[in-house]
Amino acid sequence: MMGYFPTEVRDDTVIVTLTNPDRNTLHLEVLEEGTDIFRELSENRPKGGIILTGAGEHFTCGMDTKVAASLDEAGQKRAVASIDAFAAALHRLPCALVVALNGNTIGAGGIMALAADWIVAAQGDYKIGLPEAKAGLPFPPVPQAILDHWLDPVWRRRLALSSHLLTPVEALSAGLADELCAPDQLIDQAMIRVKELNEQPGFAACKRQLRAKANAEIDAILG
Repeated sequence: MMGYFPTEVRDDTVIVTLTNPDRNTLHLEVLEEGTDIFRELSENRPKGGIILTGAGEHFTCGMDTKVAASLDEAGQKRAVASIDAFAAALHRLPCALVVALNGNTIGAGGIMALAADWIVAAQGDYKIGLPEAKAGLPFPPVPQAILDHWLDPVWRRRLALSSHLLTPVEALSAGLADELCAPDQLIDQAMIRVKELNEQPGFAACKRQLRAKANAEIDAILG
């Protein structure tokens, strides 16, 4: 049975595709499988880096709110722990990580993008944002730490408190995308970027330095 994160290798780059027919939403099983996959990739880093994208029309529409609403207290605690672990696994990847946004990138999807080293977004009529306030799902500690370190404070206030969703063009100004490309060139462009990053002799060391404070904060959160 195919999992939620099927992978393929192309020229030493591992392409991971989030695949959940329900708008690529996230729930416990998705998060736990993703954590295992990215921890394994961290321990056995691909020579050509990693690309993370979504299947179909969405990158991810974030947490499955129906599932979240049905959880009891113990289930909610497990969900928060799973979100924290998944976000931490992405953020700690030692090799280059490029996120290729193929469609709607909502809530946790924005955190996944901010955990990357570069964000390539396909041009199109879709939305990118952090509507946790509207959904009634405050940011867990690790996603909040990622927000605090990698999203400009003004945009952090605007997006987190208003739940406003951005077009891909608007996301460039907010720092939720680094470049746009044609939809049919998305993976090819992501391949170019991940190789450019990963082939720099000092990339791994610079990434480690850049993320040291954030990773120390994440370590303290996870205990």
